[in-house]
Amino acid sequence: MKIFTIPQMKKAERLSDEMGVTYQRLMENAGCAAAAYIRKRLRSIVGKNFMIFCGSGNNGGDGFVVTRKLFEEGANVIVVLCGGTPRTDEAKYMYNCILEAGITILDWQTDQKKIDEFIGGADIIIDALFGTGFSGEFRPPFDEVAAKINSSSAIKISLDIASGVNAATGEAAEGAVRAAFTVAFDAQKPGHLLLPGREFCGKTYEVDIGIPHEVLEEIPQTCFCANEEMVFSSIRKRPRTSHKGTYGRLLCITGSANFPGAAAISAKGALRMGAGIVTVATTERVQSLIAPAVPEATFLPLPANEEGGVSAAAAEILLPAIKRASAVLIGCGLGQSADSAAIVKFVTETAECPVIFDADAINSICDEPEVLLTAAKTPIITPHMGEMARLCKKTPEQIAQARVEIACDFSSRYNCVLVLKDSSTVTASPNGDVFFNTTGNPGLAKGGSGDLLAGMIASLSAQGFIETASAVCGVYLHGLAADKAAYSLSEYGMLPTDIPEYLCRILAEHEL
Repeated sequence: MKIFTIPQMKKAERLSDEMGVTYQRLMENAGCAAAAYIRKRLRSIVGKNFMIFCGSGNNGGDGFVVTRKLFEEGANVIVVLCGGTPRTDEAKYMYNCILEAGITILDWQTDQKKIDEFIGGADIIIDALFGTGFSGEFRPPFDEVAAKINSSSAIKISLDIASGVNAATGEAAEGAVRAAFTVAFDAQKPGHLLLPGREFCGKTYEVDIGIPHEVLEEIPQTCFCANEEMVFSSIRKRPRTSHKGTYGRLLCITGSANFPGAAAISAKGALRMGAGIVTVATTERVQSLIAPAVPEATFLPLPANEEGGVSAAAAEILLPAIKRASAVLIGCGLGQSADSAAIVKFVTETAECPVIFDADAINSICDEPEVLLTAAKTPIITPHMGEMARLCKKTPEQIAQARVEIACDFSSRYNCVLVLKDSSTVTASPNGDVFFNTTGNPGLAKGGSGDLLAGMIASLSAQGFIETASAVCGVYLHGLAADKAAYSLSEYGMLPTDIPEYLCRILAEHEL
């Protein structure tokens, strides 16, 4: 899958135009490719009734090309102009082509009765209102147009992206078009992959629009979508001669009197993900509570402070274990206190292996994220939207409006792999790469899901996976196992502690 950001796509089109593949040629190519996809998808278009709703910009121009091609191949086509006549030179040219062909053209403002009559008999509606330039909310009359499209029983196909979806952020306007299929031009955009945009776009397929290979070589791909092939090409079958030491030593500094379950769940996630030795460093009280739940783990008892969390005095005890570890997970259920913050800082500055920050470890560095720069190896941090907002001194809404840019900027600035957890989790790497995840479901919206994920990511890191691969594979498998759990147990009823069983089934299916 090719994924371009909006600036990358604009650059590709501009460079193509400079090389002689003009904007008009690209529009013609896009419309022809979309029409070919539609014909292939429907198997036959002869005699089918199409209504193409076109805006006044270049997305409308794409719609005019699709209209002409479908008409030439025997479909019944009606164009509805929804914002007046075209504004751009390219769209005007394509509009004149359908005028010359004698295709029926209706105007939204003046032909409502005819539109209502035809839409009732439409088999397919093509949405060519806005494309990737849309942001914000619909202005009249487009709110009414989208409502009319959505109320139809016809199959709905969007060109480039469902109208009303922000192609950069995945945000959707109220009443955005709900497409069954979307034909993305040349590459998918972040809005195709991020929720809620992904749901409005339906099944998305990208088509080649003729951008020269020389242009594409000048625009290195920085956006990727995690998938099965990517993940399972990284996770290899275990050699027969291996032993527990082969799969790493993970030290988990987790848990407190109020949050003992977080320590248990993260350790279970680490064990099920295959770490060789998992040591839970926590207070004796927490150890006594969780040891029966994770008998495979070893324990390092630590002194407690008055609140029942790990005391800052634990640093001396932790030092030998940190030196032996191949990865350290810190933060799950650790609690927020001066002691916790001191331990987090000590671990960050001391560990020579990768450190994975979750939950309260992240909260402890919100006022001093620069501590991440003291880590010997690239750290991994796993904030949810609220924690990310605190890290960046922004609101969760501001993070959602620019999650990819903010994640990439933070990752680069503080040299960390950042897993920004949400219904659409993105993972940013310090080199500028960003990975979109499309597994997972609302059943994960329960306490403990993040602890499980942190344990899985830390487990892969302890086994020697590079930091970005640990994060991307952990997030993908966490969501995939949750999807299988939801199928069997329901999104309402499933628990984070159910997910490891389904993780095992997935690994078994791949003979791992």
